[in-house]
Amino acid sequence: IIAEATKLVQKGAYEKAIKQYERILQEDPKDVRVLLKVGELHQKKGDDRMAADAFKRVAETYADQGFFLKSVAVYKQILRVDASPAGLHLKLAELYQQLGLVNDALQHYQNVALSYEQNGKPKESLEILRRMVDLDPDNLASRIKLAELFAQQGHGVEAVNELRSALLFLKTQQRFDDYLRVGEKLVAYD
Repeated sequence: IIAEATKLVQKGAYEKAIKQYERILQEDPKDVRVLLKVGELHQKKGDDRMAADAFKRVAETYADQGFFLKSVAVYKQILRVDASPAGLHLKLAELYQQLGLVNDALQHYQNVALSYEQNGKPKESLEILRRMVDLDPDNLASRIKLAELFAQQGHGVEAVNELRSALLFLKTQQRFDDYLRVGEKLVAYD
């Protein structure tokens, strides 16, 4: 079947080749090599949605098997096809967090938080910012943004707590100009 599918690919008959690969996937739906090939063929056909679906199955299989770096690589391939889905960035952030790559995780969490904020999902954005602060407690920008979201949603106590934590960090770092700015925010909320 693979030899026949390869010949079809060489002839440019991508749809027929995909059908051949689908026969293999009926027997083994988690054959990542075949799934990758199907994704690539959909991509060549210009069907980005189907390509992304196939690649997503590969990435999930790799993650389930504990191959997080391979999963990350495939998710990045999906982002080249479609860079917008917040769920994709969230999955990448979680994988990077598992791998201990904090900066990469934070970057993708930031994309998710921004997407939620732009789409009118403040509670979801708040949850992502909480994750970011938990992951990197010294990230002052995330902590202040979290405090602002808490205040916007009527959680004054949480907002004050976050700002106090930020103040404590700034004081230990002797960043007194920033300390004053955050202190002014704290006075406004409390």
